[in-house]
Amino acid sequence: MASLAAVVAGTALAGVVVVGANGMSAPEPEDPWADLGVRQGEVKVQHDADCVPHSFGQVRDLLATTPCASLSRALFTVSNDRASAVVSVAWVEFRLRRDAREFRALEDVHGTGDITPLPRALLGLPEIPFHAHNYTSALDGATVVVAEAEPVGGQPGAEFLDDLTEVAVLIPRPPR
Repeated sequence: MASLAAVVAGTALAGVVVVGANGMSAPEPEDPWADLGVRQGEVKVQHDADCVPHSFGQVRDLLATTPCASLSRALFTVSNDRASAVVSVAWVEFRLRRDAREFRALEDVHGTGDITPLPRALLGLPEIPFHAHNYTSALDGATVVVAEAEPVGGQPGAEFLDDLTEVAVLIPRPPR
């Protein structure tokens, strides 16, 4: 279903409008989750100036020598009639784009560490570990956006969870 994510990605980033057969353009839906048929639940957000205390592994080691400029983290659920998932998104901003690229290159390697997601208890959920098997990252200037998803209820498949992360990296960073 990567093509769906690609369509959503392209339209979300470029503000593309769809032109119908009659030549009229239709605005993109305001709900980024509409094409996946899911509803987003309550969002919890935290902003920090330092990334090191909110990271672990080699990712933490890198952030100790190449500090981020700011960190925003969000946690929310998405659901449909068949399944629900918890999604973690982190916006890791650097002063230089090359630092962001270096961070992303390490972050994208499974097992090298991560930005610690917000506690699931903020949403009234048990502590569900994020395993980074359903993961997407994106580079936006000097900011790396990292999204992970884990099942909460029902039987969401890996493809569905991956699709959620592909859309999640496109949502706007929450205001500070």
